[in-house]
Amino acid sequence: MSPLTQSPSRLPRESAAEIEAAAAVWAARVDRGPLAPEEQSALDAWAAADPRRAGAYARAMAANAYFDQAAALGPNLRADAAPAWTRRRTFAAAGGAIAASLFGVVGANLLWTRGRIATPKGDVRRISLPEGSAVTLNTDTAIRPDFSASERRVELLRGEALFDVAHDPSRPFRVVADGVSVEAIGTSFTVRRHEDGAVEVIVRQGLVDVRRVGAASGVRLPAATASRVDSDQPILAKALSPEAVDKAMAWREGRLDLTGKTLAAAAAEFARYSDYEIRFEDPALGRLEVSGVYSISDPEGFARAAALSLGLFAEPGAGGVLISASAAS
Repeated sequence: MSPLTQSPSRLPRESAAEIEAAAAVWAARVDRGPLAPEEQSALDAWAAADPRRAGAYARAMAANAYFDQAAALGPNLRADAAPAWTRRRTFAAAGGAIAASLFGVVGANLLWTRGRIATPKGDVRRISLPEGSAVTLNTDTAIRPDFSASERRVELLRGEALFDVAHDPSRPFRVVADGVSVEAIGTSFTVRRHEDGAVEVIVRQGLVDVRRVGAASGVRLPAATASRVDSDQPILAKALSPEAVDKAMAWREGRLDLTGKTLAAAAAEFARYSDYEIRFEDPALGRLEVSGVYSISDPEGFARAAALSLGLFAEPGAGGVLISASAAS
């Protein structure tokens, strides 16, 4: 029996990497043409058995939905370009809701200029690099790859990106962001440039070395570890649970896990994806904590839900929503 059709109850809990790999196989099958009825049934059953599978399948289909040549990195780069919906079947019912939310935030345009690749605000996009690695760019993110025979180097100019690195010991993969160097041989990790100048690294798989550019040594981060590098502070590692890693990377599926964040921090996160503004009548309200997972494309829905849970009021207006302690008169 194929691993894709075995009953989940007979298998150990799948890792995120195993689910992503199986989703890629299914997406490739769908890309080749219509599935046979028994194949469609198997896909439906596979996606329904674990909610993580539906999200992984949506991501795999998103990655396949737009491919074209990109002169910015040479003829072998695969990147999201013109839509090809006529070659796609409708998503399986079990994964449709998540798939729809993902496609709500995946836009149709990457910005290409002289080796620089960028996503506009609100877009999340995955691209494949010529040597086998892949990069998923979050909203309003820009990178500049520079590959040679001895090194694979990517400069993160702004924003946040997930790097899934192809194993190649002879050519280290290095991400440079605001004076911080993150190096890996074969692994999966995110790098984010914060507006205050800090650089945040989260390792999903493998090992990465984090150091300041020019430093002789740094800190090695294993899987499920994070580090936030500030200009005047030592580099420290912080252990994360697998669940915390998944939550930190929920943006790949068009979601934000805001549990434990303040209202002001949540509003700042939504501002990364939309110009729709979440405002506060009293700055003290912004210090209240929120909880829950929300669509990155629905800041007003978040504001309403958060206000309701905290006994506050959310009043939509032109270009934004105002959260206050009392209803508008």
